[in-house]
Amino acid sequence: MKIGLAIHHYSPGYGGPYTVISETASYLYKNNINCRIYYGQSQYSNTSLNLREIVKSRDIFHLFGIWSPFHIKLFYYVKKFKKKIIISTLGATEPWSLNQKKLKKQIAWQIYQKRILNNCDYVHATSELEKDHLIDLGIKTPIKLIPHGVIVKNRKKKISALNKKKVALFFSRIHKKKGILELLNSWAEIKPENWILKIYGPVSDIKYLKEIKNKIELLSLRENVKVFEPVFDTEKKEQIFLNSDCFLLPSKSENFGMSIVEALSYGIPVLTTEGTPWSILSKINGGKVINFSQENLTISLKEILNMGDEELISMGSNGRNYLLKNFDMDNIIKDYIKFYHSIYSND
Repeated sequence: MKIGLAIHHYSPGYGGPYTVISETASYLYKNNINCRIYYGQSQYSNTSLNLREIVKSRDIFHLFGIWSPFHIKLFYYVKKFKKKIIISTLGATEPWSLNQKKLKKQIAWQIYQKRILNNCDYVHATSELEKDHLIDLGIKTPIKLIPHGVIVKNRKKKISALNKKKVALFFSRIHKKKGILELLNSWAEIKPENWILKIYGPVSDIKYLKEIKNKIELLSLRENVKVFEPVFDTEKKEQIFLNSDCFLLPSKSENFGMSIVEALSYGIPVLTTEGTPWSILSKINGGKVINFSQENLTISLKEILNMGDEELISMGSNGRNYLLKNFDMDNIIKDYIKFYHSIYSND
């Protein structure tokens, strides 16, 4: 059984999808599965692939993402050579995402994208929320639900030093769907004295980054809100998470939210929204999940910023324990392998 994992853009700046496909491929390989990653573009180059020959060399293709010419061409060849195909939409069919460049996407959806999804072997969803949205869009193809896995190491969150400011962390793509401007509004209203907000992330929207920096100046937040260059180095990234006390992602839409998973893996409590599939965090006291609005964000942010060290650590521990039980990569990869084998054996 030979698996091809395919993604249009393959670089750390692509955020969660890059992490997902890289770690999935690594763990498949460790479990003696013959797999390769194929991509249309990388951070450093455009890649010219002989898709015809590539498709002939694999048994199953798992496509991550939709819309791009790379995915369309690959789908065409997979069908031509009668290979098996799975498509992960990576949040592209979430309501918020479909409303961006709405007319263009509506046309593409009707002309080719819905047809492609309804003519593959399986559509892969990472959460019940994403699965429900696909069904609402009229996808008739069987939908396989497998969450992304996370590599959870032995990590111990330390208590903040006396008189040292606590750190609230935003670590995700700089994009308008992430709710950063609203976060700054709430931060300015609360005016937390013993906290600093650190914002890291690859820039998907330069205009939005300028708006963020302008708002920081306008609201006089330069002293306790800092915007940094994106960090991709594993050790540096780990130190950033380990030195943070809470994680903030007031996103308007996430099909899964890998940055949330990363924060939970470090034992950090999370503040996020119902636009992500992480409502469970409120139930297990692993964080706060709000119905997105400026008022709700301000209220919940104030609550989490007023917590003491022990309460924050306890909440983070709850989230990490839930993650270990439900999303550990060693267990998730077994689900992927079983899934791939079931498709291959039915050839």
